[in-house]
Amino acid sequence: MNTSLERRTLIGLTLAFAAGMGALALSLYDTTDYLRRTVVAIQAREIAAGFTMQSDPAGLPRTYLGGEISYTLYSPAGEVLWFSDDLKRPRRLRAHPDQMPVRPFRWPSYSGEVINVPAHLADGATLMVAKRDRLERQAIGALLQAKLMQSLAMLVPIGLLAFALMYGMMRWTLRPVQAAARFAQGISPQNVQPIPTAGLPREMLALADAVNMAVENLAQALANEKRLVADAAHELRTPLTVLDLRLQKARAEAAPDWQAIDADMASLRRITGQLLLLARQDRSTGAGEGTSARTPLSRTVREIAASMLPLFEARGRALQVQIVDAVCCQGEPSLLRTAIGNVLENALYHGQGTVSILLSVSADRVCLCIEDQGPGIPGALQESMFTRFQKGSQSSQGAGLGLAITRKILRNAGGDARFVPSAGCAVELCLRAA
Repeated sequence: MNTSLERRTLIGLTLAFAAGMGALALSLYDTTDYLRRTVVAIQAREIAAGFTMQSDPAGLPRTYLGGEISYTLYSPAGEVLWFSDDLKRPRRLRAHPDQMPVRPFRWPSYSGEVINVPAHLADGATLMVAKRDRLERQAIGALLQAKLMQSLAMLVPIGLLAFALMYGMMRWTLRPVQAAARFAQGISPQNVQPIPTAGLPREMLALADAVNMAVENLAQALANEKRLVADAAHELRTPLTVLDLRLQKARAEAAPDWQAIDADMASLRRITGQLLLLARQDRSTGAGEGTSARTPLSRTVREIAASMLPLFEARGRALQVQIVDAVCCQGEPSLLRTAIGNVLENALYHGQGTVSILLSVSADRVCLCIEDQGPGIPGALQESMFTRFQKGSQSSQGAGLGLAITRKILRNAGGDARFVPSAGCAVELCLRAA
């Protein structure tokens, strides 16, 4: 069962109040015993005034202020000299109440119906005086009971005042939290805003920051989804229109151009696949946190180059590979194949001359540079080429998604992609070394 913070606080205060009352009762219980010993010690001092080891014990009174008294005499060395006839054995030698060590956490004790206190004599002996202090016990008990009732009468209004103050402070403390909760209830896809943290208790800031981070991630994911839908609708409109026209024309012709229709379908499948891949990458955690996979980069690059070599040869282009053996990096192998393949396809279809692949390794980074001998991209446009649907030439084939996918894959693996200065056109793919 979920209990409110206010109720938990009030329950805690009630328990603390009950514990305080219990401590007060124990304190009064111990006070009773201490006052009894003190009173009897004063009486023992009066009874033993002028008494010495040589004095006649018969001169000591058997009763004093309504209580029976018995005696035990100890020598200065602590030996028993004599004790009263009404005792079966001598009373134990005890310290005076004023000489007892102070122990603030001593458990309360009860001395029983008889109080045994010492009276120090002039010759160094000690006379232990034991008294059945019924009257003193009753008087002290009545006094402390009256004080207890008086304390209770004071504690009740003070406790109620403390409850009221604590309840008011709790409401005041929780007011910003309740305001933040009401604000959070208003968060929607149309209204995505971080929760205000001004005025929140320090203990709630960590929770508010975590919620705001989650809201920011959700807002980013929602924005990515909206952008994906808008981009897909914009980019697919033209090929779908072209395909529709071709199909309408095919109905009227005896020999439809199936090769063109197949090419249009392949283009649609490619764009759709690229959009889905971008959507999956947008949902990943990014910054290298979403994967712990390890890719043998040297072998992967050789395999990609070997698979694309026939395409280069068909266009009369050369492909040179200069890489170090046994180099590994962080990242999902299938995704890195897509990223590297996109850059090689750009160099094949949009570049010129020989395409070179160079792999370099540093302490914690692995950099793969893919360069062709074409004119390259002007410096002012290089960064924009990594945005979605951005083409170097609007008449070129492709949807303009290859470099955007490449950068997203590499950044999600903890790396990055960028153009680097070169005599031709060079794209550098950097990854974390495994």
